[in-house]
Amino acid sequence: MNKLLTAGLGALAALAVTAPSVHALDDLSNYVFVPNRASADVAVIDTRTDAVVAHIPVGEVPHQVAVSQSLGKMVVSNTADDTVSVIDLATLETSATIQLGHEPEHIELDPSGAVAAIGNIGDGTVSLVSLGSEHEVARVDGLHEPHNMTFDPSGTLLYVGNLGASFVSVIDVPQATIAGEIVIGPDRALAHHEDDDTAYQGIINVTATPDGHLGFAAYGEGDRMAVIELESGRTLKDLALGDTPWRAFTTSDGRYMIVPNNGDETVSVVSTETLDEVARLPGAADMTGVNTGWFDTLAYVISRGDDKALIIDLETMQTAGEIALPGTPETGVVTPDGTKLYVALSDANTVAVIDVKAKAVTATIEGVGEEPWGAHIAGAVNYCH
Repeated sequence: MNKLLTAGLGALAALAVTAPSVHALDDLSNYVFVPNRASADVAVIDTRTDAVVAHIPVGEVPHQVAVSQSLGKMVVSNTADDTVSVIDLATLETSATIQLGHEPEHIELDPSGAVAAIGNIGDGTVSLVSLGSEHEVARVDGLHEPHNMTFDPSGTLLYVGNLGASFVSVIDVPQATIAGEIVIGPDRALAHHEDDDTAYQGIINVTATPDGHLGFAAYGEGDRMAVIELESGRTLKDLALGDTPWRAFTTSDGRYMIVPNNGDETVSVVSTETLDEVARLPGAADMTGVNTGWFDTLAYVISRGDDKALIIDLETMQTAGEIALPGTPETGVVTPDGTKLYVALSDANTVAVIDVKAKAVTATIEGVGEEPWGAHIAGAVNYCH
């Protein structure tokens, strides 16, 4: 069920974390990292000036970035190269290029920032990469189009959303084996996506609460979402949602999970305290992400289909307007202080800056790169498609 590489697996459980003494960037939380799929680089934006301050070359068709603050490194998945680039943020140079499985896309760092899990969606495997030694320690197979992933608080369990199946796979990280499966829907049907027109949508992600206690796994085909206790893997509740829920997005304070239902263009708001759906509001077409800010009183739902951001007031549980965006939005990220939202506009080769409190676009950043695909800030609530 897994392919072990030459390095010992026991090292995964005890990888040492040593922080670099010097960074080229003064404080990583002040910068937005934007992967550009068509220009094969990552743009670095200073949030204090809203200007691009660097471009870092990576492999072909970068999909996602993740920053380890503890190690001062960034990992970038290069989907067309079947590699990941490891960037030393003290020098902004590539320290390693690691060959993985077919079509690596989504990345998740363990709580220590020392291990990166990367889903190779094209061959149904997950690679476990040590960022300290900068090599692939193990590769686990038996997945079904592995998508986004979530670690438990200890870093010993990895919950993998299978886009091509109706269940979550649970990986025992030290052993690099699949320890179990959590079925979300009434069946265990496996789907194989032959092309981009295939409609089947399994599990996009298991979204954790900020404290790592609970995980929320939406099953698109079943219009349902399971609540999972991440320490034990127990399913605590099964919720009915709208048509074809995409995935859950957490508020930074952990009070709510917000789920776009793309099938009927609605948005479900779920209380993490009661585990009930407390509101279902009008949404938009092809919603790709949700970001919250201004003390988690406002949620911005990104609509790629309508080129806009829909605003939800989380105090009144009502829609509070919308913002037209000057291009096709992909995903975004809010600064750790909750005041500014950065949204990648893939067809315009720009990044839009939204003042969260004022509910307005305040800047459009040029010179980002070709086909910006997302945005990442160290210490913020980050997500990918």
